[in-house]
Amino acid sequence: MRTIDRLRSWIRSVVYRRRVDRELDAELRFHLDEQIAECLAEGMTLTDARAAAQRTFGSVTFTKEAARESLGLRLFDELAQDLRHTFRSLRKNPALAAVAIVTLALGIGANTAIFTVLDGVMFKPLPLPRADELVTFYENGPEGSADPSGGTGRFLRFSYPRFERLEQALGSSGTMAAATRSSQFAVRVPQDDRPHFVRAQLVSNRFFETMAVAPAQGRLLTADDVRGEQAVAVVSDGFWRRILNGSSNVVGRSLTVNGLPVTIVGVGAPGFVGMWTDAEAELWLPVTLQRSLHYANNSSSYGPADNTASWLGQDAVAWLTLVARIPAAHRAQAVPLLQAVNHAGVVALADTFTTPSARDTMLAHTLVVEPFSRGFSTLRSRFSDALLLLTLLVSLVLLVTCANIANLLLARAAGQARELGTRISLGASRARIIRQHLTESFALAMAGGAAGWVAGRWASALLVRQVLATGGPLPAVFTTDSRVLEFTIGASLLTAVVFGLAPALRAAQMGRMTVLGTNQRPIETATRLMRSLVIGQLAFSIFLVFAALLLGRTLLNIMRIDPGFARDHFVYASFDPITSGYPPADMPALSRRLLTALEGLPGVNSVSVSRCGLIAGCASSSGFRLEGTAEGGKTLYENWVTPAYFATTGIPLVAGRTFDEGDHETAAAVAIINRTVADRYFAGQSPIGRRLGFSQLDTEIVGVVGDARTQTLHEEPVPMVYFPIGQKKVALGNAALTNLDVRVSGDAAQAVGAIRDAIRKSEPALLVNEVAVMEQRIERDLSRERVVAYLAFSFGALTLLLASLGLYGVLSYGVMRRTAEIGVRMALGAQRGQVVRWVLGESARLMAVGSAAGLIATALGARYLSGLLFGVTPLDSISLMAVMITFAVVMTLASYLPARRAVRIDPIRALRQE
Repeated sequence: MRTIDRLRSWIRSVVYRRRVDRELDAELRFHLDEQIAECLAEGMTLTDARAAAQRTFGSVTFTKEAARESLGLRLFDELAQDLRHTFRSLRKNPALAAVAIVTLALGIGANTAIFTVLDGVMFKPLPLPRADELVTFYENGPEGSADPSGGTGRFLRFSYPRFERLEQALGSSGTMAAATRSSQFAVRVPQDDRPHFVRAQLVSNRFFETMAVAPAQGRLLTADDVRGEQAVAVVSDGFWRRILNGSSNVVGRSLTVNGLPVTIVGVGAPGFVGMWTDAEAELWLPVTLQRSLHYANNSSSYGPADNTASWLGQDAVAWLTLVARIPAAHRAQAVPLLQAVNHAGVVALADTFTTPSARDTMLAHTLVVEPFSRGFSTLRSRFSDALLLLTLLVSLVLLVTCANIANLLLARAAGQARELGTRISLGASRARIIRQHLTESFALAMAGGAAGWVAGRWASALLVRQVLATGGPLPAVFTTDSRVLEFTIGASLLTAVVFGLAPALRAAQMGRMTVLGTNQRPIETATRLMRSLVIGQLAFSIFLVFAALLLGRTLLNIMRIDPGFARDHFVYASFDPITSGYPPADMPALSRRLLTALEGLPGVNSVSVSRCGLIAGCASSSGFRLEGTAEGGKTLYENWVTPAYFATTGIPLVAGRTFDEGDHETAAAVAIINRTVADRYFAGQSPIGRRLGFSQLDTEIVGVVGDARTQTLHEEPVPMVYFPIGQKKVALGNAALTNLDVRVSGDAAQAVGAIRDAIRKSEPALLVNEVAVMEQRIERDLSRERVVAYLAFSFGALTLLLASLGLYGVLSYGVMRRTAEIGVRMALGAQRGQVVRWVLGESARLMAVGSAAGLIATALGARYLSGLLFGVTPLDSISLMAVMITFAVVMTLASYLPARRAVRIDPIRALRQE
């Protein structure tokens, strides 16, 4: 019989079990009746014929069981019996069941939560057809900074002319699309005065074709839409439902996007949110609308560029990310051609540079093609190391959990040694004993896994909200989908094997030893295994607590950093004037109107406007020449500020003066540098009166201020140069003002509403993204360190609790097992102190071995922590000493109750019980 036929027969036998039993009984009766009829035909009496037929046919029950076993029903029956036995056993031991299920729920739930975030950030592919065909491009250069895909020296942005050349070179080998980063746009719907801030992308005409996305309604963008003058848009399914209320006549409706009237031509497929997994887009518009939509974000300039003109024709402005769909069969041929075409563009761009060093740096850029199935993610580069570390830590938590439950089951099996011996004596096989105990383990694991799935869904949503600092809907990539469910089921099954296999094997062995009359040996064997498991718990727990302490100290060290500015009584507002339709030339006038509107508010001490805010992730840099230093460009970060900026932020003046009202467009060009620039390029000399500039040294340095951490708290201060807003010779150019700082005398939180209302009243058309106190921005900047430290602390505390419970359980079991011995010793004159020393000595031996193993694990695992630490070394001796002292105290407390129970043993009662 073929395998498929056997499988079909077994499934039929299991599904239609009663019918199969009736058919089997009928067939056996038929054959027995035929045998009786043959005996009657030979002249026997009915009684003799039945007896003869029974002798010839054999045992009906045995034959029936043999037939059932051949059909696979016996295994099914035994499994059902094991399940019934498991439920009865757990019902008789509700405390054990509750402890095991709750402990497993914590361990599996924590793993589910971390995996949900890890999968969404690191592994989950975009929900697109044939996502493995997608690739993205970046230039690898000797300089550069971190990008959303991780790594440094990677330049993800390309100019529009470069994209057109690459798309033409790709030809029929695939399709290519260009898109901006997902950015916030202001959308107004007719009959609705409220602006809706949604994430949008400017895309090329083959964007949706490359993504293999079909329209849910209407159509998608075409080449005519990109070439034409009429502004059109495609909205997401979420936008259609949330903002347009699922209108049936959505196609053809009008919207106003950043002040530009556009017409909706289609709705994207449900679930499609663009290329950025954690910055979901809801609106797509032709890339040729860049200037009309006032898009001026996420760009880099290589060489001379006119930021006031359209970017479409400028090869020096890089602002587009490129994605292509290239089948694997065409990739080997297409990639070298694309690299050659890109290199020609690099050479042409390098020829525009005036200095040999800049030209050589540009020529070192090479095109790299990498898979794009996972999409872009801003969280990937920031949280990947932290998530991998948390995955390691939470896996150790689950191992400690398994060891704890294995100890419970071992102790229970040791107490059932006589029962197991009786069952083996009655014919139970070793395999049946093992299978029954594994069935119990799987039942506990499935119950704990179900509870862990529920806890993990809740915990993962909370974790993502903490990471993203949002209270709104979460990105779809972080949903607990079938991948997470499969992980939870797999973790539950693996957990059942890990904590259930050893107790099951020991149970069968103890039962066999009991049959042979060696009652003490199986208990000693179980005790040794329980001690080994406790030692493993202690070792893992030491590493986890040590990691938690280091990460906690890292968080404290960063929180104690002097940011270089006064963070109290500080309110900031971030806004987007370019998206609001303000021309770059209006930036000085806008700053004056904002200052006038806010300076008169009660409780406001000073107000300033700047290009970039503090701890805002805003950065702009250029190559400067500095008088009195070696030739060559010095890369300095730039900021444009109003005169009261330093008084408002609290950045201290070190030398010279700050800006004043005399530093306007008709006055001489001036600048202020920070201490890092002064120390790095003017060491031992005064920079006051020196000059700096781009091609000419035309700007005088009039002051030196302290270092302020402008990017993040844990990054070192960057070399910064400040210019006054409105200065003609060093103009702000196309760089928009995006930040307003307010110093108040009272509670900063209470001033937020009044400041927001004043800005709205003064500039109704200005899109204000956020008004908040500076402490909130600093808290958000510490989100990674805080989440990692809090989770590591929780994991460490949980494992410390489990390890102490494990030690308590082993010592308590040892006291219970040796009750008679302790009673005899006390009857013969042993003092209570001797009994306490015996229990504590047993604890000390386990702690010593566990601590030694923990120190080895810590030495091996500490290197995984180095990338997340600040101000503390991976093998910090003070932290290690604190961990060991903590463990000594906690484990001594865990040993106290068993020692107390031992000294309270009544010798007479113990001897009578024995």
